[in-house]
Amino acid sequence: MYRAHDNSVVESHAINIEKMLEHYRFTEKDALDLFSLQTDMEAVLPELLPEFYYFIFSFEHAKIFLHSPEILQKHEKGIKHWFMKLFCGKYDENYFQQLNHISETHVRIGLPSHYVNTAFSFIREFLEKYLITLGKKNKLSAMHKIIDINLDILSLTYQEQEQQHFLNEVLLLKQVAKLQSLEPYVQPIIETQTHTIVKFECLMRLIDPDTQKAYSIYPLLSTAKNIKVYDTLMRLMVERSFAIFESLPWRFSINLGYEDIANHEFRVFLYHAILAFPDSKRIIFEILESDFIEDFTIVYDFVKTIREFGCQIAIDDFGSGYSNIENIIMLKPEYLKIDASLIQQIDTSETALTVVRNVTNMAQELHIKTIAEHVHNEEILAIVKSLHIDYAQGFYIGKPFSGKELLNTKPTSNLFKK
Repeated sequence: MYRAHDNSVVESHAINIEKMLEHYRFTEKDALDLFSLQTDMEAVLPELLPEFYYFIFSFEHAKIFLHSPEILQKHEKGIKHWFMKLFCGKYDENYFQQLNHISETHVRIGLPSHYVNTAFSFIREFLEKYLITLGKKNKLSAMHKIIDINLDILSLTYQEQEQQHFLNEVLLLKQVAKLQSLEPYVQPIIETQTHTIVKFECLMRLIDPDTQKAYSIYPLLSTAKNIKVYDTLMRLMVERSFAIFESLPWRFSINLGYEDIANHEFRVFLYHAILAFPDSKRIIFEILESDFIEDFTIVYDFVKTIREFGCQIAIDDFGSGYSNIENIIMLKPEYLKIDASLIQQIDTSETALTVVRNVTNMAQELHIKTIAEHVHNEEILAIVKSLHIDYAQGFYIGKPFSGKELLNTKPTSNLFKK
């Protein structure tokens, strides 16, 4: 393996790595050329990073995965380390193990593989222009080779891990559907002025039959729909949520997607379940604002029907980008759930605070109650209260827990202990 700094060639035991280097005709001269660029690359980092993040934040998935200052800071540190290692001059087993670790991290957090390709494309183009500006066109070949090798290793590892990850998802989903191993978790929602719990949001959790570990359905939604178990899971979710709350006094909400609303058989099932429920006025259905884009007429007709049953509507993730006020006015929802990405920044971002204040004022004029999602500390709760947002939800209020535990709770007790 090539080590530019000691000018020697060491044979690697990892034959696949050796073949990789041979495939790209990566030589000791390439390693030396890259090592000679270290100082230049360190100098250009302050220019590269802002452009890099400006570029990737044009993609929605980047906003999802880099959604907080802490995560962004950690990501930036990782990018700096990876970038400088491109020019370390030492491309041995250690180097490629680090690439494998990066790839495994991508798979673990569910990062789309095209994100990797997009990021590499940007880095390659940036470096090409920079080296030409420096008058070091003779180093371009080595740069392209190490970028190609990185991309190849990351992509191959990613695909293998992704395939195994997918198979594990399919196995879990099929077991859950077959054994009906599903449980509604509930997260409390408080009235901000009194700190009293007044309602709960029901969240689907898949219980691994072997380990009894609970998994959120959210990262598995696409797979569940592809293998045709999603409808079964949603029916179980409705039945079990209704069963928990039929003898309790609290209001409770269930999330519905456009696919649920547009599914005639599911709608019929849902209407029968609502009619059998002892107090339909306590049922709230949360609908994502972005689902209006599909076919607003279907959403409107559904809302009109369940209102006749006495149920209420909450628009989820309001302010996340779509925000068609005309549709909101037509639906006349009882609640607007202000998007978490706004709430979690209201203590640090003047822009987020202004948007939330305007949304709250608009809702008050329309006689719609507001719910702040993602209230994760005392300071944010205080701001939410000062803005006269009606309700608050988040880890500071309470983390999701098994809905079965509510059956052993006195209805008059206040679970919020802050």
